[in-house]
Amino acid sequence: MDFSIRAANVEDCKDIARMIVELSEYEKVADQVKVTQRDLEQDGFSKNPFFHGIVAEVPEQHKTKDGKGIGKALMSKVAQLGLAAGCNQLNFTVLDWNKQSLDFYFSQGSVDVTASMGYHCMRCEGEALDSAPS
Repeated sequence: MDFSIRAANVEDCKDIARMIVELSEYEKVADQVKVTQRDLEQDGFSKNPFFHGIVAEVPEQHKTKDGKGIGKALMSKVAQLGLAAGCNQLNFTVLDWNKQSLDFYFSQGSVDVTASMGYHCMRCEGEALDSAPS
């Protein structure tokens, strides 16, 4: 398979924003997407970025979603970067009905800590977030 993985740059933000929308549509939560291309540019490429990103560059003729090794290569790169930064685990959030993604993460050695440790993914947003500092 002909693809490469590299650090994201500010020029990638338009495509990253598009992919966030596409993912939200797949996950049936498109009405919850608030992040914009401009948000990504400011938050990821300012003096003190809130996040770092990587992208897979895939030739147009190979842009299918299954069986090309891109997901495994991306996970490998994230693991490599995490280990280099001193991290000792990767955490993923996967919808319970997304069997394809669950199977992928299981095949890479991940464990479902929801079941084994009883963790719940918690979120604070909107009015609750606005009032949290007070």
